[in-house]
Amino acid sequence: MLKSLALRRVLIYFALSSAGVAVVSQLDLDQRSAGVIYVPMFIGIYVFSRWIEAKVSGPPVTTTTAEKTPSKGFLEKS
Repeated sequence: MLKSLALRRVLIYFALSSAGVAVVSQLDLDQRSAGVIYVPMFIGIYVFSRWIEAKVSGPPVTTTTAEKTPSKGFLEKS
């Protein structure tokens, strides 16, 4: 389960970042100013890929347990 989760995250990030690099490389930018675009782009891609991964994996699994009321302590009436 852990390997498939990590692999899915890597594949989503790789696909989005490859597309982002392809788009930026088509813009004919000076290489010295490309870092100004790449750093925010990769941060945005990371956030977007985590959002996509959360949507793909579905809602988190929760277990329902009956709440136990404390029988001793301040709530117990003497």
